[in-house]
This record gives sequence, structure tokens and C-alpha cells, in this order.
Amino acid sequence: MLSGGALKPGYMISCLSQHMRINRMRPPKMPSKSDHPIKSSAIASGVGFRFGHWLVFPHENKLHRGDEVVQIEPKVMQLLLTLVSRHNQACSRNDLLEQLWPSSDTSNSSLTRAISELRKALGDQQNPSQYIDTIHRIGYKAIAEIRPLIDTADITAGDSTTAGRLSTQEEVIAMARYLLVRRNQADILRAIRLLKECLEQSPSYAQLWAMLAHAQSILHLYSEEPAALMLRKADEHARKALELDGANGLAWAVLGGIAHYEWRWPDALEQFERAYAYQPQDPIILHGYAELSLHMGRIEDAQKLMRTACRLEPLAASAHLILGWMLLHGHEQQAGLELDKARRLGADTVFADNLECLLLHRSGWDEAAVRRWQRLNQNRMDHSEWLWPKYLLERIVDMRPGPGLADNIRERVRLGQVDPGIAPFMLASAGANDAAYEMSRAAIASQRFFIIDPWLKEMDAFRADVRFTGLLNQVGLSSLVSDHL
Repeated sequence: MLSGGALKPGYMISCLSQHMRINRMRPPKMPSKSDHPIKSSAIASGVGFRFGHWLVFPHENKLHRGDEVVQIEPKVMQLLLTLVSRHNQACSRNDLLEQLWPSSDTSNSSLTRAISELRKALGDQQNPSQYIDTIHRIGYKAIAEIRPLIDTADITAGDSTTAGRLSTQEEVIAMARYLLVRRNQADILRAIRLLKECLEQSPSYAQLWAMLAHAQSILHLYSEEPAALMLRKADEHARKALELDGANGLAWAVLGGIAHYEWRWPDALEQFERAYAYQPQDPIILHGYAELSLHMGRIEDAQKLMRTACRLEPLAASAHLILGWMLLHGHEQQAGLELDKARRLGADTVFADNLECLLLHRSGWDEAAVRRWQRLNQNRMDHSEWLWPKYLLERIVDMRPGPGLADNIRERVRLGQVDPGIAPFMLASAGANDAAYEMSRAAIASQRFFIIDPWLKEMDAFRADVRFTGLLNQVGLSSLVSDHL
């Protein structure tokens, strides 16, 4: 939800301090290696993807190239998907063994044999390799190009017959998933058009309605159109999907996401629990459930859910970026790695730059960090959600201390130059907690209470104040939700 396009505040990573009494929610059954082996494709979950010259169909454990069909063992397919999930990144032998052969009795020979079988199936036994590269003394890397099963060249702005050229509803859904993962307005609109065209031919196919509802539920983040209108359409189409199939997890997740956006916490929790129970391996469901878990203070659960979402849909830049924010809680080095993945996948948003500067802030503002901030600030200085403007850096790193920080930010919020949801974080980071609480009340009034996660360690002093509980009460939350925070 953070990748590509200009995002509206209110429904993004760390967007809101959306917390609930811990005794009102049932802990989700968290995914584990045994519960959730990688079965969906790198781009089109459950359908397939292109890897170099091959078409890969994970659910059938088959590779297709023209008239050639190669059947591979399930474990070899899992190995391929694991490598693809970290495309162009080295996977260490130890990591692959731990993930795919967790038994302590397993030896390196199991991995060596599987790699050999995979290369044989791909016809990748020449030097240099075209598909699986060996990284000396480290491990292996998937290097062939990855593309969706249906090429995006088939989706053109003026084409009104795309859906008719796609052979099944599942392929339409797969293409829509791929377009939505790209997270920009043009591709979301293409996905919506594609789904609507297919629904004209298959109006009783519940998952088409659910995917359309999902597309409409995120469109408002990349559009200037009123959110209420698009969310009303999303709600209508999600309920249509449930009329056709009451166990459609994606439709329940859309309703949960709408409730989350509208601060209807019990409804959001109930819908996501139901969605997860029906479809625990859908990356869209995991994504939304992870954000809700974070906003309720369930940080470890949020991280596990989002890690699984990234494994299942590894080319989703937004998911890696959100995971990066979540990993700021105790896993800073991994947070940086996820940010790098998100950038390589095309994430170029203010929240990517915010995350990078937050990592720089934690490591210390040396000369190199300040130079990097200057380059990022040049592009973001006029963005209302930019966390690191010059006047704040001057205060934090003592570049040139300036008085009146609170008055400066207060005036910029009034003029619409700073989003009220990030003002509390900016002020708390500079030690101006009284002003941060004042800005929090303004944020609540505009339903922007914390675009930035309040559980971050930069907010420790702010959160420790008794007034923080009062803020939670103001938004309908009775208490902090986790004893370990």
C-alpha cells in the first residue's frame, strides 16, 4: 500500500494507532513453515508465472516451454519458489536448508541434489548459468527474468477486449493481482476495467467480485476522488461476492479493511479473523491483517503475517516496504534489507524515504547520512507527509538550532503543509511532547491519529505519559493492548 503513486494519509503503514483491549481478540494462528509452504506463484498466486523461457505452474509442480512439459518433485518446486521469492538476491545454503529441510538429520546433500534436479529441469547446466547462479561459498540466486503469466503488453489503455483474450477467470484474477501489486493509479484502473469486462461474461464468479472490491478499496489511496465513494463501491461488491460465496476470504478482508479505515475496530478484527480462517495463504488478506495487528500493538504477530505475505507475493514492493517499517521493532538490519528490496521492486514513495531517514537517525547523523538526507529532502521537502524537513533536522542533529519548532509545525499543519498525523511523531522525536499531544488531538479531529507507528522507540517518552492512554480513549480504545510494550 505504500508503493508507487501519491498516497493519501489514513490507511498506510503505521497509519493509525488502532488498538484494542487484548482480551477482546483471539490470537491468530500464526503461519509456520509447516503450515504455509510456498505454494503460490511469484506473481499470480495459485496460477503461475514466467521464469525466463519457462512457464511455471506451482500447484501442478510443472514447467512448460512450448510443447515441452517437465514434471518436478514438490520439494524442487518449493526450492524454485524460494529462490524466486528473493529474485536476484543470494540465498545462503543454511537458509535454504532451514526453510526447506528443517529436520536436524538433513545434510547438505539434500540441497545439492535438489539444485541439480532443478537445473536439469530448466536445462540450465551450461556455464554461465541462465536461471540459477551459484554464489561461491554462499549459496544460490535466481537470475532469469520473472514476468506474469499474462504479459502486461496485453493490457493497453485503449483495449476493450482484453478479458475476452484471457482463457479463464483465474487468469483474469491473476493479471489483476499483478497489476494491483504495482500500486499506481493507472494499473489499478486497468485491473478494475479488466475485472468488470470479465464479470460481464461471468457474473456469478465470486472471486471476480471480491478482487474488484479489493481494487476499489485501494484506489482512493492513489486518486483525488473522494474515498467514501470508492469504499462504498468496494463494500457493495464485497457483499456481492459473499452472496455468491459466504466463505470468500478476500471479500471478508475487504470489509475488514474498510472497517479498519473507518476506525471500527471490533468489526475490522472480526472480518480479518474470518478472512484468515477461510484463506490463510492469500497475501492480500495477510497484508491487511498484519497492518491491523500492528496498529493494535501485536508487533510480533504483524511481522510474522507480513513476512508470509512477502514470501507468497515476493514482487510486491509495498509489502516489503511495510515489513521494513514493522521490522524497526527489534530488527533494524532486516528493516534496511526490506527497504532495499522495496526500492529494487520500484517503491519510490515518501514513506520509503521516511523509512530510510529513520534508519539513518538511529545509526547517527554522520556526514554521509546528512548528505543522503539532503538528496532525499530535495525531492520531498514540499510533501505533507515528509517526516524529516530541514527545520526538524536542525533541531535533532543540532545543525543550526532554531527556536519555535512547535509553532512552526502548528502553522504548517494549519496551512496544510504538514499532515496532522505525522506532526506528533516529528514533535516527539525532537522532545517536544506537550506540543505532540496538542497535535495528536488535532490529528484525531481529522481522523489522522498517527500515520507513524506510535510503538516505535522514538515515541517511548510520548507513550509513557498518562496522556497517551487518554488519546487512545478518544479514538474509542480502552487501554494499551499488550503488556510487553
